[in-house]
Amino acid sequence: MVDTLNVGVVQSFPEIEPPGARFKYAERADTKKADMTDTFECEFDKTSAPKKILRFCVSRICYSADEDDPVRKRRFQEMQVLLQRAKTAN
Repeated sequence: MVDTLNVGVVQSFPEIEPPGARFKYAERADTKKADMTDTFECEFDKTSAPKKILRFCVSRICYSADEDDPVRKRRFQEMQVLLQRAKTAN
């Protein structure tokens, strides 16, 4: 776990069903965008707020509410809680 992420180019796809976004990132602050290899992808229920996350993938591992693997399902639930906390903090 790190306090901050070095984020590369962010791409969003609001016109696709379900809408989503993707970006490359690095945990090291001095990593150049061209050298970032880790990818975060997510899908949402809609484009307008409040949004609900349907699925997210970190590199090649995906997490969702209907996940069979209990650990992946828990990670998805944790992400939902973190997003809810972020909404109430703003």
